[in-house]
Amino acid sequence: MAGGSTTPELVTAVTGAGALGSFGLAYSSASQIHTQCQAFRALCARRGLASDCGWNANFFVFPEITEPSNELTVAAKAQMAGLAQRVGVDANELSHETQLPDLLEQVTAALAYQPSLVSFHLGIPDQPVIDLIRQTHCLIAMSATSLREAEAVAAAGADFIVAQGHEAGGHRGIFDLSTEDEALGTLELVTSLATKCQTPLIAAGGIMDSAGITAALKAGADAVQLGSAFLTVDECGTSEVYRAAISTISNRGTHMTTGFSGRPARGIRNLFIDTVQADAVLPFPLQNTLTGKLRKAAAVADDHELMSLWAGVKIEQAQNCSAAELIQQLRQTNDL
Repeated sequence: MAGGSTTPELVTAVTGAGALGSFGLAYSSASQIHTQCQAFRALCARRGLASDCGWNANFFVFPEITEPSNELTVAAKAQMAGLAQRVGVDANELSHETQLPDLLEQVTAALAYQPSLVSFHLGIPDQPVIDLIRQTHCLIAMSATSLREAEAVAAAGADFIVAQGHEAGGHRGIFDLSTEDEALGTLELVTSLATKCQTPLIAAGGIMDSAGITAALKAGADAVQLGSAFLTVDECGTSEVYRAAISTISNRGTHMTTGFSGRPARGIRNLFIDTVQADAVLPFPLQNTLTGKLRKAAAVADDHELMSLWAGVKIEQAQNCSAAELIQQLRQTNDL
């Protein structure tokens, strides 16, 4: 949950309640990672938590950037012209110039604060990154959306496979966008992998409550990962307009789109998703950069129709409570 949702307060609250808090660090610079982790450690100390209390650092494995044609760039800007005007932005001034973060530098910064798990999304990191983590006592997890990807993750030596079902909010973890997405649901994927993979499984996607946890564990998962369930807890960094959109989700539902970033991602359906068509979208992550100025202007204007409101399919079950209260509910029912 990169982009500000996973605040130090949220990670501390989740960790303090006995679960594994996670920082979404996909777009964070090394300096930003140091700032967030220092705040987290300070909050842990204030609450009397152990100095080495566990947490997860999550990163994206970005692809090599391929410069799009001028025709595609013009088309991508043109289809957003009306949307940009809505929030006072000139679509012609939108830029896709992108400077990707250095994954090795990101991981090095995170490891200075002793995470117990480093996880990767969208692919398998280069060997030097894996070797760096192996020099510590930190575990490694990588996401997979199919058996083929899970086998690749296992071959790379991951300690856990994060089995991401099609119900999951945010970016779809499929490795190769040129291949067909099998679009397996979480339970179907976990059931399949549990019989064919020796690597422990973490189920992710559409799990919002105790019933979802129980079903995933019975299907063969060794652990579960919840994201959308925490979007409305007190400590989460979601904005008021984001929370308001979640509260009216029954009128909209969620939808998979490439329009915001150039990569399939599930979010609350809005005007942006309905307007931006896939045939005029730049490749990931250039589209993410191209739409950045528009999305920021929409956030300032409290216009949720143009914001990327990532959420899983059962987001309507999200509760307004503290992170500790939510975890306590899940733990009591599942005897965890």
